[in-house]
Amino acid sequence: MTNDGVGLPVRLHDLLLALAGRVDDDALTQARELLAVAELDRAVELVVGCLLAGRIPVSVDERREIGWLLGEVRSDVALADRLFAVEQVPVPRHRFTVESDPADGLAEVLGKTLSVLPDVRSVRATWRSSPAGATPGPLPQRVVLVDIGPSGFAPATAYRVDGVLRRAGIRAVVEVLTVGTPLGEYHAAATSTAREVFYQSATPVPPPAAAGTTWFDGEVRDGAPVVEPEPVPAEPEAGSKPRRARAESFEGAQPFPPKPVKRLPVREVEEPVVPEEPAEAPVAQATPLPPAPAEPAPQAAEEPAPDPEARPELPTRSSTRPDPLPTRGSRADKRNRVEEPPVSRSEETTELNPDDLAALQAALADGVAPASVHLPPTVDAKLSDRERALLQQLHEELAQREQQSWPGGGPEYVNGVPKPNNGKYPG
Repeated sequence: MTNDGVGLPVRLHDLLLALAGRVDDDALTQARELLAVAELDRAVELVVGCLLAGRIPVSVDERREIGWLLGEVRSDVALADRLFAVEQVPVPRHRFTVESDPADGLAEVLGKTLSVLPDVRSVRATWRSSPAGATPGPLPQRVVLVDIGPSGFAPATAYRVDGVLRRAGIRAVVEVLTVGTPLGEYHAAATSTAREVFYQSATPVPPPAAAGTTWFDGEVRDGAPVVEPEPVPAEPEAGSKPRRARAESFEGAQPFPPKPVKRLPVREVEEPVVPEEPAEAPVAQATPLPPAPAEPAPQAAEEPAPDPEARPELPTRSSTRPDPLPTRGSRADKRNRVEEPPVSRSEETTELNPDDLAALQAALADGVAPASVHLPPTVDAKLSDRERALLQQLHEELAQREQQSWPGGGPEYVNGVPKPNNGKYPG
C-alpha cells in the first residue's frame, strides 16, 4: 500500500476501504464519521482497537500504514506492533444479490443531496447476505456504492450520504470509490451485482461537445443585430459664406476662442509736450483760439469796448506764447491747482465809523422800536449776516425790557432781580 504524496484523510479513507468485509460495518461507519469531522486520532485508534479486539489478520503493508497513521495523529506507534500480521491475508467470500430491488426508494431520498455534492458520477446499490467482522449485524445488509471524480472529496461525500439515509430510516453501508482507482475483491464483487440508482439532478449537466468542435464555432455574426451609429446632429452654421469657405484655423477649432481685448489705462499722467521753436520761422497768421471762460474777478472793472475796425495784431516772436492744448494729465493739474473761492460780500466785515455808531446809539437811547429803526444805507451795506443777527437779538431784548413794568420808588432791578446793596446776588 503506497500512498506517497496523498493527504492524511484520504489515506485513512483508503485504509477503511481495504478493511471493508473484515471489520464490522458499524465500526467502519463510525470511523468514517470521525474522519469527516476531522477527529483523525480517534478514527485511527478506533480501527486499531477493532483489529486488536477481533484479532483480525492484516498484511505487512497494512500494518506499516497503520503505524505511520498512528505517528501522524500523535498516538502510540507501538500499537501497530501488536497487530496480527500475516504474509497472505485470507479473504472471506461474500455473497451479493439483487433479488429484491436494493435501489428502491433511494432516488427520492438522495436526489437533492447528490445534486449538490461535487463531482458525483454514479450511485449503485446491492444486498450483501454474508456476515462481516467479528460481530456482524443483521442480514441482508444494503451496500451503497458512490463513484466520484477527482474533484470530489470521498470522506465528506460518504458522511453526507450516510447521514441522509439514516435520517430517512434506511439502514445501509456507504462506500465511496474514486474513479480510476483499482478495486479489491470485495468491491469488485459488489459492483458486479449492483443496480444503478437514477436520481434527478437539480442542475442538469449539458451534454459533452463533439470532438473537434467548440461552443463558439459557427457564424455568430450572421444572427447578431447590426447596430449602426446614430448621426451626430449638425450645428447651425454662423457667419458669412466667404468666412466659412476659408480654411479652418486653430481658433476656429475651439468653441469659443479667446479674443484679445485692449484695456485702456485708468489714469495716465503725461507731461505736456512743448513744441520746439525753429531757428528761423516765417511769420504766419495764427488761427485765433476760442476764448476761455474767465473766472469772476474779485472787483468788477470796466473794460474798454473793442474797436471793430481795428485789425488784430499778428503774433511775433516777442509776443506771449500760446498755452498748450489740454492733455490727459490736465485733470491731475486741475486737482493740484488751488481753486480761488468766490468773493462773498457777506463775509467781509468792517467796523462802523464814529458818525454811524453815534446815530445808532441815539436811536436806541430814544427808545425807538427795533422795527422802526432805519439804518443808513451805508451802514446796512457794511454789516455781515452775523452782525445783522446779533443786532436783531439786541433789538428784541430791548423791546422786552420796555414792555416790563417796573415798580416806582422800589429797589433797583438788574435782569429782573433786585440789586443788593452789598453787591452780592442771592444764589
